[in-house]
Amino acid sequence: MALVREAYAAAQTFDKRIAKVKAHYSDSLKHMCIANSEGLLVHDTRPMVKLVCVAISEKNGKRESGYWGGGGRVGLEYFRDVLTPRRIGEEAAREAVLLLDAADAPAGEMPIVLAPGHSGVLIHEAVGHLLEADFSRKKTSVFWNKMGKRVGSPLVTIYDDPTIPSFRGSYNIDDEGTPPRKTLLIEKGVVRGLLQDKLSSRLMHGRLTGHGRRQDYSCAPIPRMANTYIAAGDDAPEDILRSVKKGFYVASLSGGQVEDSGKFTFSVSLGYLIEDGKLTAPVKQATLIGTNIDILNKIGRVGSDLEFGLQTGTCSKDGQDVPVTDGCPTLRIEKMTVGGTS
Repeated sequence: MALVREAYAAAQTFDKRIAKVKAHYSDSLKHMCIANSEGLLVHDTRPMVKLVCVAISEKNGKRESGYWGGGGRVGLEYFRDVLTPRRIGEEAAREAVLLLDAADAPAGEMPIVLAPGHSGVLIHEAVGHLLEADFSRKKTSVFWNKMGKRVGSPLVTIYDDPTIPSFRGSYNIDDEGTPPRKTLLIEKGVVRGLLQDKLSSRLMHGRLTGHGRRQDYSCAPIPRMANTYIAAGDDAPEDILRSVKKGFYVASLSGGQVEDSGKFTFSVSLGYLIEDGKLTAPVKQATLIGTNIDILNKIGRVGSDLEFGLQTGTCSKDGQDVPVTDGCPTLRIEKMTVGGTS
């Protein structure tokens, strides 16, 4: 309760334009045991905590909202040593207040710069799902026949790693009892791997990667992501920004939709105009539109500043929800369609 009150108070007192605040805390400790007819008997203990805050601002009858949070497979010391409830509340309120004066997004094709960390959801949705092995064996993924073939820029390398300590998407064994491993999905633009559960690996004669996951014991395991990210590159993030004369900077995404064909749309919760290599006016109500292979090929610069998004994410597939994390460094996409109002 003290954590919730601290986050709530920090958001509520941040600015007089904050009209409403919601703070939510949850934790769990799951003990699991897997036994099967092949002689396997394994145990795992999975802690999880999460603290999030939503702040709603109001000005002249107009309302905007901001969101922030954190957690992971950690204990309560995380909210003392890593991310305090005060910062969670202040960051949620800061975004809500900033959006009150944000302009509507421009429309058309333009260079895009993705912020590190929070923009990783685009990689999760537009690329990661389509490299889950069940989609490939059913031939419903655009990548089903692309193993060993180039699908993106040589600057793009993508991993999924369930072994990162304390991350929300991490685990010691998957839900079939397989030890997970860091899995290379795309190497320098070439498809190198898939996320495999036992069923898909046997049908496809592929190596188990430890990505058979399920929501709980009543669900069937299926291939799922854990912690998916684009590897860091060599460019300084400030140089990437300076390289864009006029474009759009994506600070955070609120989610999106992806088809099996690779076509996607993503909603931008906060963005900025880029003018002469600098961030200028904040922008709201923007949509990113494209296809994954096209966008992977248009990644022209990759920053050295790999970060991961908020440790609050949940991924849905086939009616099952599992905790995940995603990340990316600063990325420049040479041209992308932005849906806006002006």
